[in-house]
Amino acid sequence: MRATIVYGFLGAGKTTLLRSLVPRLASVESTALLVNEFGIEGVDQVVLASNDLTVRQLVGGCVCCEVRGDLMVALEEIARVVGPERLVIEPTGLASPDTLAHVFASPSVRSIVAVDSVITVLDATRYALVRDHLGDFFPNQVRHADLVLVNKTDAASDAQRRDARAWARSLNPGAAIVDSEYCNVDSDLLLAAIRQGRARRAGAGGDVDFDSRVPHDDLAASGLERLVLDTGALPAERVDTFVGDLAAGVYGDVVRAKGFVPDAAGCALVDVVLGAWEVREFGPAPLYIDVIGRNLDTNEMELALTHGSKELARTA
Repeated sequence: MRATIVYGFLGAGKTTLLRSLVPRLASVESTALLVNEFGIEGVDQVVLASNDLTVRQLVGGCVCCEVRGDLMVALEEIARVVGPERLVIEPTGLASPDTLAHVFASPSVRSIVAVDSVITVLDATRYALVRDHLGDFFPNQVRHADLVLVNKTDAASDAQRRDARAWARSLNPGAAIVDSEYCNVDSDLLLAAIRQGRARRAGAGGDVDFDSRVPHDDLAASGLERLVLDTGALPAERVDTFVGDLAAGVYGDVVRAKGFVPDAAGCALVDVVLGAWEVREFGPAPLYIDVIGRNLDTNEMELALTHGSKELARTA
């Protein structure tokens, strides 16, 4: 199998890209999708599955450490049962390309799959905040890319778009760098990036360069922690208050939160990224939220999930 890895920080738009990328690739060659998430439950798997995509998911940690064995099982299963010509891999948004390069350079993995292209999605409105606070793994996602999508340009200022492109170009002069809204990219451009990546790696002897100083755990190396909490008792009329508090830092420094909560119609999808938040109708789904951040106040969060806000939890 040939593989395309899709990188991007949490909330940059990878899931949006995958929902259009996989069907487009499948029109050219048989294609499968492998999703790796940090959460105990897989939010992206639920979202992607709603678009009739079949996902073999890895959860519980970074692809190189806790789930290395599961990766091999997944790759072997996909090769045996599906046998696609192309495998699209979405690592967790906290994955380090240096770390993954070690995994995909190992003889056991290379006997099954060869990475020939990398696409990185960059949020033009928040790239500087991520760059300045979360370490080297984020610049490395850009350095390894054959195609960098400077996404959310509709929400970015002219200066943000210009600076994001300049930063990406300074890190990776050889990549194609393209502005996008909602990761809407021409199919020919995506296929050209894959061909470019294949040619670049063939010229380098088929190997992906990596730094030997590999962090053992990408989440811990970033100083982050994770909580997965049941949202089934959250009153539907208090969802916006709870999510707004979550984004505002009431329960700690939340970098990313994603999950499902009750609403008047049944279920809504929650998306929180570095202070910005969105709640939108989704349909039937398991009720939980996966929170990644620093100094997370588990007790206060659990109390608020039964009342909708920190203040109401304390007065109940």
